[in-house]
Amino acid sequence: MRCSTLSLLFLLTQDFLPCLQADGLTIPKANPGRKRQKRDWVIPPINCPENERGPFPKLLVQIKSNKDKETKVFYSITGQGADTPPEGVFIIERETGWLKVTKPLDREDISYYTLFSHAVSANGQPVEDPMEIIITVSDQNDNKPQFTQSVFTGSIEEGAKPGTSVMQVTATDADDSVNSYNGVIAYSILQQIPEKPHSQMFTINSENGIISVIATGLDREIAPQYRLIVQAADLQGQGYTASATAVIEVQARNVPEAPSGSLTTHVLNTLTGQPATGLATHLSQLKGPGLQWMELMKSSTNVDGNCLLFQAPEQVKAGTYKLHFDTGAYWQQLGYTSFYPYVEVVFTVTEQTRKLHIPLLISPFSYTTYKGS
Repeated sequence: MRCSTLSLLFLLTQDFLPCLQADGLTIPKANPGRKRQKRDWVIPPINCPENERGPFPKLLVQIKSNKDKETKVFYSITGQGADTPPEGVFIIERETGWLKVTKPLDREDISYYTLFSHAVSANGQPVEDPMEIIITVSDQNDNKPQFTQSVFTGSIEEGAKPGTSVMQVTATDADDSVNSYNGVIAYSILQQIPEKPHSQMFTINSENGIISVIATGLDREIAPQYRLIVQAADLQGQGYTASATAVIEVQARNVPEAPSGSLTTHVLNTLTGQPATGLATHLSQLKGPGLQWMELMKSSTNVDGNCLLFQAPEQVKAGTYKLHFDTGAYWQQLGYTSFYPYVEVVFTVTEQTRKLHIPLLISPFSYTTYKGS
């Protein structure tokens, strides 16, 4: 049986020209010296901008079968946006084959649609094989950046040298950052409070949001805390903006050593090779007749990754203890997704000890701990 082919006629109206930006459809020419074979014709993806203005429906393309010269042909479409949710976004004129869009599209909701066109004769018999049509929704800059937190916290030792990293702020943008600059964020510092001893004590990496010391003179006696108003702007800093606050605590340079009877921990970020700063830590002990966890204290790691859980020697008695580390929140602040929402280290002290140290090595997908000295 002779195989038929499906012809596509792209008839563009003046209103539709911005909607279609795909490469032209190439139709192979017939070779009179060779036997005619069935050919599969593929429509390049149709690029249609999101948030288009009406009136709707708007013409996209006309689908036309060469069988219409022999018999009356009727057209229909199936797929997402046609007969499956969201239904009715695309329609086709049954007799002419004109494919239309009925309302503005939203790339952040659905980035592309896959449809199938069908052609049947008057008696309902298919005259062509179903053909795939892909409609890609191209991005417009219609979303503002959003910081992952309204307030970020960090710490730095007084006297820290220029170039020392302090903390990282992170923001996201729902717009496309792969094929356009709409979702590409640039960070900046708008204000430093207080402006002591200089108005620019810190700088921020415009690409990754890491805040570092840029000037000398950090002194806890002069300014024990800084508040930075930071900004994230899309279009590489030229588009929509959002702001957040970064709070930086200035720590005393010489932190006294922990008492000989203290429990200490140190956390290392193995992804960067740097100490994990600002990681919330909770210490609990298994107590009571019902053996319930009773929280003894909570703290967070300092700029060196240390957490000094001060305990008098007589308080570190034999028993079962638990260190709970809020690793999920820590990685989220750095812009990563952690496989572990938290890490808990449970250990047993068999007799009162003079000194106990528990290091922790973390990455978004692993952690290691051991009894240190």
